Amino acid sequence: MSAKRVFVGVDAGTTGCTVMIFDEGGRPVGHGYQEYDCISPQAGWIEQDVEAVWKGICSASRQAVAQANLPPTAYHSLGFSSQRGTFIMLDENKSPIGNSIVWNCGRALRYVDGLNAEFPCPNEHQKHTGMQVSPLWTAAKIAWLADKRKAEFDRTRWFANGQEYFLFRMGAEDWSTDPASLTLNGMMDVAKLDWSDRILKVIGIDRDRLPPVGIPSGRAGKLSRAAAEETGLPEGLTLCRGAGDQQCAAIGAGVIRQGMAEFTVGTAGVMVAHLDSVDRIKGQSLWWGGHGVPGAWDIEGGAFSLGACLRWWRDQLGRNELDDAKRRKCSVYSVMVENAQGSKPGANGALFHSFMASQVTPYYDAVSRGGFLGLGLYHTRADLIRALLEGCANEMRMVFDAFQNDVEGGITDFRLTGGGTKSDGFVQIMTDIIGQPAKVTRERECTVLGAAILGAYGSGAFATIEEAVEAMVAVENEFEPNTALHDLYEEQHGIYRGFYEAMAKSGQYAALNDFAEKHH
Repeated sequence: MSAKRVFVGVDAGTTGCTVMIFDEGGRPVGHGYQEYDCISPQAGWIEQDVEAVWKGICSASRQAVAQANLPPTAYHSLGFSSQRGTFIMLDENKSPIGNSIVWNCGRALRYVDGLNAEFPCPNEHQKHTGMQVSPLWTAAKIAWLADKRKAEFDRTRWFANGQEYFLFRMGAEDWSTDPASLTLNGMMDVAKLDWSDRILKVIGIDRDRLPPVGIPSGRAGKLSRAAAEETGLPEGLTLCRGAGDQQCAAIGAGVIRQGMAEFTVGTAGVMVAHLDSVDRIKGQSLWWGGHGVPGAWDIEGGAFSLGACLRWWRDQLGRNELDDAKRRKCSVYSVMVENAQGSKPGANGALFHSFMASQVTPYYDAVSRGGFLGLGLYHTRADLIRALLEGCANEMRMVFDAFQNDVEGGITDFRLTGGGTKSDGFVQIMTDIIGQPAKVTRERECTVLGAAILGAYGSGAFATIEEAVEAMVAVENEFEPNTALHDLYEEQHGIYRGFYEAMAKSGQYAALNDFAEKHH
């Protein structure tokens, strides 16, 4: 096919890598995806084979290039997005020392004491870093590494995010990160959008063991001959930093002005809003950091296992849906949503808590866990699947409510993105439970589109981010809450949240976590 020039976006996510090639109007001309696994060596620990991720990037790239079928001269730039809070230990040659430690890994539950001692006043740590103190952020995991894996810690020359390492593998010469990729590290001075010397001192590392902080969209170099052979992309392609995955999603959804927000429903669910100024923040239930728009901020909340819950059902309980999807040659998730329609709203009283990788916003409870509640002998498979979908939407509601409470002016333009929005049925459930009109973008893979937009802007194809977004982002559909279900879902949400609070306050989540660690 013909195209004047195209832009490559790479999203190396938690469970797989998506590579897409877009034209100047933001329309996809090539797509590739390669799934890979996480590793759980013991209860609550999550790691990843770095080489498996690289092979996933290469495979997805080759698929996208083959589908696009374009001459090398059509390729203008590549923008990169990767997981935030997942870090790789590298030696002096920038070679990995073992597996990466993934953002949702819970190994550092007891390694926040040093941070609490450094920031003893309420909310002081959040004011400094934009983040609540949490064992899920990278800072606590580096402290764990220094204590539990001293030899590995001492051998590490660089603590790097995936973006820096994989751009290096592609041939980048500029060894830098950016503020939008540091949000879940918990190691940034948010006012300066730079590394925090106070945090680094607590966890025992210096700046010279971290990449310097540049800007989102910054040029990193050119694709090397070796990487071109592995990825199928043309040698010499301009490489640009994108941003963290959620900031890329915000760019890809067009969230570049105050009052706008998007909720990405992927492996994790993360809601991101644009901030003109941190002065608009009036609460402490969210976290904030650098936006993909250079020099701006974003504010976020999360539900760390939304899509992962659906995948868990698929892998552990979903044989019926898998067989049906294979027979019908369609997505297993579309079959799940369709089957859920066999149960009425409210799932006949069945509830599902989606905290399979902890509860994040607004409680930040690292030891909480998921599960079905209220089951009776009368419940059907359709009830369980609907409860699963409604449970995910109820956790999204917890996040959305935190934004309405904590951001001056609230959210006036709400968008839903990510793979979880490909089903209109699931989007309607989300909209009904959240209770807010929602827009769905034409391109659901907003993270990879945002990466491509930042690469296009960084390489000079557009004069401003606003110009790039105007050209490449479009809204496809709008959903309104079903007012007839308002009272039902208000009542259900109160029960959903009440169950969580009762179990958390009783200490039983903590007891179960200790039990699992003892008997893993």
